[in-house]
Amino acid sequence: MATVTVSTIISRVNTLLVDPTYTRWTRQELLDYYNDATKAIVLLRPDAHTKNVAFTCAAGTKQALPSEALRLIEVLRNTDGGRVIRFVPRKALDDSYPDWHAGKTAPTVAAYTYDERDPKTFYLHPGPAAAVKVDLVYSVAPQSKLLADVERSDSPAVADLDDIYINPIIDFMLYRCFSKDAEYSANSNRAMTHYNAYLQQLGEKTQVDGMMEQRQQAGFNRVTGQ
Repeated sequence: MATVTVSTIISRVNTLLVDPTYTRWTRQELLDYYNDATKAIVLLRPDAHTKNVAFTCAAGTKQALPSEALRLIEVLRNTDGGRVIRFVPRKALDDSYPDWHAGKTAPTVAAYTYDERDPKTFYLHPGPAAAVKVDLVYSVAPQSKLLADVERSDSPAVADLDDIYINPIIDFMLYRCFSKDAEYSANSNRAMTHYNAYLQQLGEKTQVDGMMEQRQQAGFNRVTGQ
């Protein structure tokens, strides 16, 4: 859950820069770097900023994600009735049911398939009738913050991403700050140090998440005997 304000993040970066009067790096410049940082994180970790919504299907197998979506994370269930929807590789459907795209009247969906090379489109099987609803999760790009919203005395803008991403955000901002003077070798080295720290923290989180998923799957296999 995000609880830290954007202003707090900017102040922490400013303290590390030792620029108390915001002379070398203005507040607007630091805010621009914050906006860039959140988008860069979502590019590497699409699950860092998601929406879970009831999606109204078009008739047939082919479905287009909402315009705000970057990519699909998962199709969860039929909204009405709650029946789960499982992921199936498209090749399995193509091999088993060559005409599976023909249907467009099903009241309930059983499976979905998705190819990241076509990130805005996914397919449902059997093809639902128009207005059938399914619950899906998709990645969304954070909206850029405005300085006026960040500096409001009442209800200042809160960070887009959960608090766990604050440190990578700060490191990315510092990378951008020191890249401004990259012609000096000391600043160039500091920029790369912060950029590597940003990548390392996101990589470690990805690794930990993968280990947790493996443990959960191992526990499931022990229960089911698979």
